Amino acid sequence: MKSKKVMSMILVAAMAAGLVGCGSSGSGNSSDGASDTEKDAPEGSKTVSVLTCWDENSDNTQILVEATNRYNETDPETPINLQLEVVAQDSMNQKLSVLAASSDLPDVFCTGTQEYIETYVGQGWLKSIDEVMDDFDAKDALAEEKRLALLDLTKQDGLYVLPCDQSIEGIWYNTEIFDKYGLEVPETIDDFMDVCETLLENDVQPMVCPGKEKWPITRLIGSYATMAGGVEAIVDANNGDLSWGDDTFIQAYSWLAEMGGKGYFGQGVTTVDTNTANSLFLSGKAAMYYNGSWFTSNLNSEENQIGENVGLFAFPTVDGGKGEANTFTTSYGMYWCFNSGAYDEAEGAWMAYLLQNYGDVAMELQGRLTAYTLSSEPEVDYYTNIVLEAQEKQTGSGVWPEYAMVTSVQDAEYSNAQMLILNQITPEAYGEAMDAAMASAQ
Repeated sequence: MKSKKVMSMILVAAMAAGLVGCGSSGSGNSSDGASDTEKDAPEGSKTVSVLTCWDENSDNTQILVEATNRYNETDPETPINLQLEVVAQDSMNQKLSVLAASSDLPDVFCTGTQEYIETYVGQGWLKSIDEVMDDFDAKDALAEEKRLALLDLTKQDGLYVLPCDQSIEGIWYNTEIFDKYGLEVPETIDDFMDVCETLLENDVQPMVCPGKEKWPITRLIGSYATMAGGVEAIVDANNGDLSWGDDTFIQAYSWLAEMGGKGYFGQGVTTVDTNTANSLFLSGKAAMYYNGSWFTSNLNSEENQIGENVGLFAFPTVDGGKGEANTFTTSYGMYWCFNSGAYDEAEGAWMAYLLQNYGDVAMELQGRLTAYTLSSEPEVDYYTNIVLEAQEKQTGSGVWPEYAMVTSVQDAEYSNAQMLILNQITPEAYGEAMDAAMASAQ
């Protein structure tokens, strides 16, 4: 039987996506290896250690840093000095596991792993966001329907995370390239494959995928599976009610292997990281890129060489599939978590400021849609308007394949996905590996 709570999550997430704009995503620029960045500490400040998967000039770390700078400019009793450590996103779980095992979690860290949130809340390690909102009169920072959606997603009775985004995920494409070769936005997967073949025949890389980071591969699998089996397929598989070797998923694995085998992702797909993938698309060297609405931050940056020649469409439908056209994966991205052991009044005042200003800073810096209440009606830029137009067409909401996976299952999913895209493992073997990991985790 399906969990009523999980099904409620899908419905609430769908409504939330329609209201404004996942973690988490997830996703953004991450650096290889770890590094420490510490600014000159303001006099009388409190130093807050932050473990993040984005550097200080990109994605959600840029928003956190800028919001903190603005907070310090309000002349608080205790300014906040951020001490950043950056690790690659696909190394974050391992890093957190090591730190948690030694009771040495940083003051603030980002994660999108449900298992960790449940464990840390159970251990009393995460500060209640509800308490901060109550103590500092910041309840208006998150609309109640969005707070309830986050409770469903994190499976908690109270709020213990700050969402980074409120996003949809789809396929960004280069309109100039499409126009040059007389291509239409593909509505079906067969149309999509025809587009890829036409592009390849004209020496244009059809699609870019940062396969080194693994999760972008599984997002493609999840999108196909949603179109083949409907939004319930991934939920049922995560609940153990549907085999990962079901025909719905075999179709998805087979499609991904075909994409890789035909060279539609270009050369060395499993060596391509997010920065490289962004560069390939934004320089016009690749025609399509599966990514989230958070990608507006990159489109608004100086690295964008293709200007306004971009569009966004939902993953195409599958012949005979249960998925509706214009279904987008939706999420609140990754989450900022706050260590309760490091919490004090000074940190609480800063957190309340973040709650009330994060959305404004994100919109101003990156044109990014978040779950937070904005202080005023924003001036929406060209790229954010593309996202809003896509949301207006949205008919359904999907979930990430790993939204509820324990770490061991996610590890099997990620590592085997790289082999699948390289055709080093069969679709059937991939499904068997997933089922075996699920069985071992139970």
